[in-house]
This record gives sequence, C-alpha cells and structure tokens, in this order.
Amino acid sequence: MQESGRFASYAPPRAQSVAAPAETKKSEASKKTSTQSTVIITGASSGLGLATAQALAQTGEWHVIMACRDFLKAERAAKSAGMPKGSYTVMHLDLASLESVKQFVDNFRRSGRPLDVLVCNAAVYFPTEKQPRFSAEGIELSVATNHLGHFYLARLLLEDLQHKKTDTNRRLIIVGSITG
Repeated sequence: MQESGRFASYAPPRAQSVAAPAETKKSEASKKTSTQSTVIITGASSGLGLATAQALAQTGEWHVIMACRDFLKAERAAKSAGMPKGSYTVMHLDLASLESVKQFVDNFRRSGRPLDVLVCNAAVYFPTEKQPRFSAEGIELSVATNHLGHFYLARLLLEDLQHKKTDTNRRLIIVGSITG
C-alpha cells in the first residue's frame, strides 16, 4: 500500500503484545453455570463497561467475563469496584488484533460456559492526535478496535449466542458513543 501526501513518511508503530493469563483462577463460586447467566463485556476495566460489569456481578445472577486489553488494570478495577470474588473472570482481549480476538474466543469456549449476552462496549478515541495510529495488521487503530474487532468477535461468537442449553433471552448489545 503506497501512501501519498502528508503521511507519506509516516511509519505506523508496531503493536505490542503483552503476555497475560488467559483468565483468572476459577473459584468454586465461578463454577455455578447452571444458575448464573454469562455475559461478556468488552472494555470492562473502566467507564460504562466497568459500571455494567459491577452492576451485573453484584446481582449474583450473572457471571461477568471482563474482556480487556490490560489484564492487570481490569483485575484492579474489579477489586476497586467491590465485585464479589467468583462473580467475574478477566480474560485478555485486544480488539485491534484479529488474532487476539480469535484467541479470546478459543479461551472462552474452553471455559465451558454458555454465552447469554455479548456487550460490545470497548473503544479507543484519539481526537487530538496529529498522526493516525495503526494496528499490527496495518489498519487505522480506531477502525480496527471500535469496528472490525467487534464485528469479528460477534461473528465468531454468534453460534455461542444461539446455544440451546438455557432458555434465557440471549442478546448482542453494541454500545454507541462519541468514541465509537
């Protein structure tokens, strides 16, 4: 791909991968899949995602999968928000990387949990940046994260949302805001 104009000499930065555990250790309480519904919330380490995760986890009716790029930040946020142990699992997901999305889905499926709700909430927003940022695949970062990553995640998990193991109303929720 050739670039012209003012970005001709701009070389996109390489995305960095941070090794993180696939998920937090499972406690006995997290194995209550027969009575709890499961929700995956992207970007659950701050803002609306964290508030939603906290509210659902505290009901005792939901097991929240906090799908976040920064594993440690998500763990700290869950503890700071007072989310009960066993009511959530933090799993690494970098929506700017299609490979990370695929790995997340594989890890989620290995957990054996049925999926009841997927909340696509995460977003990046760079309104004052002078130069665009790019994903490892060479896609502008906000398009890769806010749109393509969520589309790929939803597409891969569509079959899981259609499972017949529970009678709950399954949902795919896409959060829209100025960042999206």
